[in-house]
Amino acid sequence: MLQVGMSKQIITPERGVSLAGYFNPRPNTGVLDDIHVRVILFKKDSVVSGLVSFELLFAPSELVDNIKTKLKAKAYDFTDNLIIAATHTHTGPGVHPPKVSISGKSGLNEKQFNSLEDKAVCAIEEAYANLQDATLEAAKVNNNPCAFNRRYWMKDGTVQTNPGKLNPDIDRPEGPVDDEISILAIRQDGRLAGIIANICNHNDTVGDNLVSAEWPGRLERVVQHELGCSVPLLTMIGCSGNINHLDVTNDDEYYGDAEATRIGKAYAEIVLGLLDKLEPVEVGKIQVDSVDFEIPYQVISDECVAEAKATIERIGDVSTDDNLTSEGIASGDGAVAKMFAEQTLNFKEKCSGKSRTFKLLNIKMGKDLMFLSAPGEPFTEAGLHVKENSPFKYNFITAYGNGSCGYMCMPECYSRGGYEILPVVGGGPRQDTLMRLMAAWDELVSK
Repeated sequence: MLQVGMSKQIITPERGVSLAGYFNPRPNTGVLDDIHVRVILFKKDSVVSGLVSFELLFAPSELVDNIKTKLKAKAYDFTDNLIIAATHTHTGPGVHPPKVSISGKSGLNEKQFNSLEDKAVCAIEEAYANLQDATLEAAKVNNNPCAFNRRYWMKDGTVQTNPGKLNPDIDRPEGPVDDEISILAIRQDGRLAGIIANICNHNDTVGDNLVSAEWPGRLERVVQHELGCSVPLLTMIGCSGNINHLDVTNDDEYYGDAEATRIGKAYAEIVLGLLDKLEPVEVGKIQVDSVDFEIPYQVISDECVAEAKATIERIGDVSTDDNLTSEGIASGDGAVAKMFAEQTLNFKEKCSGKSRTFKLLNIKMGKDLMFLSAPGEPFTEAGLHVKENSPFKYNFITAYGNGSCGYMCMPECYSRGGYEILPVVGGGPRQDTLMRLMAAWDELVSK
């Protein structure tokens, strides 16, 4: 019999801890809603695997490794079977390792970082203790009304990221959107005990300086309100590196609590509708496969260095009082342009020509269901590739899983423009990374 255990812990940071997600420090001024680490474990026979989801911008490799080390010290033997991911909220605390300085930002200090690890370990232990018999049901639909490809061909033949609403120079989106939304329902003791929702969309809707889980938090609360019970809902963010919620065809407000609520309600309506279409998922066994995936950094040329230095000198001192977002790239914002030029120089010194290794994980549950992870932010074409070629009916793909490597773009994008292609410290994967990821995924799925 399949067993499932669930748990969550509040990880809301202290007031004043800087939020992650934009290019400038943002000390938080309070809490709009609490953020959590959520855990769902599956056990069949002697195999335990599962999902650990942080409501954070990403789960850095040091955080993932430290959690696994602490679990192994407690004699848990399933640590390598966990996908440890993030929802990519842009209103959670900065989670770069405390000893690493990124653009002068001040996120969690060492004590707070350790506390984050301990809360995750506690949630995993609780989920393991809560394991009980369960059945699974799943459903999916091609309906993602809140997602748009955020890279656009402009009439001058260039590509821009987030070029602005009602911009008359927009020609067409550069690429597709993954419209599939899948849910997995967990039933225990004859009741709906938990839901996993897999949705492709960026989680950057609230803005400002208040801590928030953003639209996934609203999604859970609306579903709970409609069902009349506190059923936990874990959102897995799919391949959304080139996707967000901005509809450039209108001038509606696109940041704020109301926008997060609008999107959360829209997705909740879809999830609730899928509950009437659920079908059983038989889990004969759980099979976990993994591969170590090397991701080289881009190589920065001397010409790029010279251009970056010239940009810094040309722009000079510039105010950074406002939030520095990707929209600044499209508008030619001096502060953002200078920041990226400085990042190029830092990247050249710290990253250029080096590489990192991440673990890709594939959890197969019977013949119809699988979970698949990738670090960082793959473009949505990667998820579509998997779904088009997978033998499984339900493919739950999570980005921001088991580490962070930055944007993985389609190779042709690097000559077109847009800010995702630009090197930043900790990001900037080599230009062939996404195609290599898809090949590695194909091998994992076929095992």
